[in-house]
Amino acid sequence: MTPTHVIVIVIGAGVRGRSAATELLAAGITDVVILDKAQGKPDDWPTSLDGLLRPGREVVSSLFDDDAHSWELRTTSGETFRAAAVIAAHRPEHVPWIPELFGRNEFRGVSFHAAQWDPDFDPSGKRISVIGTDATAGHYIGQLTASAASVTVFAHAARRVVDELSLPTTRVKRWLSRHARPASRGGRSGPALVRSAISAITASGIRTSDGVDHPADAIIYGTGFAIPDQTPGTALVGAGGLTIQRAWDDGMEPYFGVAVHGFPNYFFITGPGIATQARYVAECVALIEHTAGTRIEVLRSSQQVYNERAHFEPAQPFPVLSVFDLSSGAAVDEIYDGMATLTVAGTCHPVRVRLTGRVDPIDGHYHWQGTIFSSPAQPLPDEALRQTRTVTVTVGERSAPARIVEQTPWGTHSVAGVGAPPYALSGR
Repeated sequence: MTPTHVIVIVIGAGVRGRSAATELLAAGITDVVILDKAQGKPDDWPTSLDGLLRPGREVVSSLFDDDAHSWELRTTSGETFRAAAVIAAHRPEHVPWIPELFGRNEFRGVSFHAAQWDPDFDPSGKRISVIGTDATAGHYIGQLTASAASVTVFAHAARRVVDELSLPTTRVKRWLSRHARPASRGGRSGPALVRSAISAITASGIRTSDGVDHPADAIIYGTGFAIPDQTPGTALVGAGGLTIQRAWDDGMEPYFGVAVHGFPNYFFITGPGIATQARYVAECVALIEHTAGTRIEVLRSSQQVYNERAHFEPAQPFPVLSVFDLSSGAAVDEIYDGMATLTVAGTCHPVRVRLTGRVDPIDGHYHWQGTIFSSPAQPLPDEALRQTRTVTVTVGERSAPARIVEQTPWGTHSVAGVGAPPYALSGR
């Protein structure tokens, strides 16, 4: 059977798939096919998408062709479709993940994962504990603080930087006071953050390793996602034969919910911000279509930093070209992870950095970015960084100017630069 060739395949004709297709058309991309396992059109099908739907096609495998820089999809009927890009807007390969915390089943209150929000849940007057700080939970925390009696956030190990850095609690609270949405009545403060590890879930709340019991009427998990054990090994295979099972760690989430490193030209629409995600994905696809690029892939460092951040409000994506690699073929990230010196306003500070970068095919310049980790014994001058934003990063004898992009609530700093990086490039 001859494969059908299109620019973009959208998997799923539900609200996510329709949103993705609508944004693609708005971006001038019209060679779009929507595959859906249902036999007919949904009752609320918009006429603007007529002609795009291929009903009765359930996708069972997606394989990236490294030579052609395209995806091959197979359906249960044996049909083959090839596309430059794929948007998975159906049931995702990943599912909400809840860690096996001691006593979890003993809790007598309401509990659920933020990605499986209980529509009947009323937070009014309740003491709510949020375990983990993934973007899905972050979407709801501001809403919860408006009506709940209290909201307490427990940082979970899925945000690995929590265990890596010993940071002053006051710094985290300052970040929370700036970013958490204000309470709607009674001058209620924003969410409280508990950094002590969880030792057990009790019938009435959460007990932490410092022996403190935190009473709760409801527990909401924001602990990321996992790949089900029963997922076939051929369900999703990316560059170099990388399976989604090998690429995924329990508790992680795609960058902004839309992309995973190792799966170029493949995107997810996961929600809850469906419209924003759809516009972002359409922008990524448009870059492939309207430039000489053939592959766009989220940088490993971008995804890593995203998974290390805590989200206390709806996440917003960075500009596509700052977190994705757009290229005409496979490339290997240039990565440096080690000690460095950060010069701020003429003063040198020893730090550890994790940096990566590539040549941007659009402007021809080398763009590098990453994370700066300060030592608890020698914290960085936060006030000076807020005032200058311009720093110098030195690794050995190599130095490069850079800008501080943001400070995370955990005290790390995101940094970016254009031009020769402070680390050695291969072959130089």
